[in-house]
Amino acid sequence: DIKVVIIIDDISHKWQLQELRQLGFKVTPSIFPPNKMNMHTPLMAHGLKHFMVHLPLESHSKQMNSMYKTLFRSVSKKEIKDRVAEIRRLFPTAKFINNHTGSRFTQDYNASKVLYSALIKSGFNFVDSRTTQKTVFPRLAKEFHKRYLKSDQFIDNKLDINMIKKEIQKGLNIAKKEGKVVMIGHPHPQTFKALRSMRAKLQKFNLIYIDEL
Repeated sequence: DIKVVIIIDDISHKWQLQELRQLGFKVTPSIFPPNKMNMHTPLMAHGLKHFMVHLPLESHSKQMNSMYKTLFRSVSKKEIKDRVAEIRRLFPTAKFINNHTGSRFTQDYNASKVLYSALIKSGFNFVDSRTTQKTVFPRLAKEFHKRYLKSDQFIDNKLDINMIKKEIQKGLNIAKKEGKVVMIGHPHPQTFKALRSMRAKLQKFNLIYIDEL
């Protein structure tokens, strides 16, 4: 029973959720907290049983770090805990969080430990998007006796339908070898097209939501 989880990050508009639904198979949306594109994103989670929160963390990119309320590793413990408490208030039913960018933050042991501890206390499971090989979250998961959940495959770093299909296939090959895979894509037209065109192939696997893994 080979398990396949597909997460679509960067969800901030209703039409993106519609596109996901129209795929006709299980895909987990990861919804941005309120941001400049849409300050009312938590409303999108109302009535959704399976979704995640997509939390912006500090990266090595100045442009990415300009995202509204990006969490920086230099802030105080209190600010990290307050941000997690705010996310919990905004998304009272959310069980899973993954990082948006965060290559700089997730390498920082002290900041990540404060964040991880606060997430666990607030009832969140953290899924490491693995935006850096140097992520400290495998170590933290061990220390906190938690299962380490991570992305195994980004599918749309290049916005070309054939390339995306190749990346999805790579993900399916990982699943065959490991018994499961977590793939992450983004709400691009090319990504939706590639997923639609591979529906028959994907449905030969046990497609599940992240909370069913």
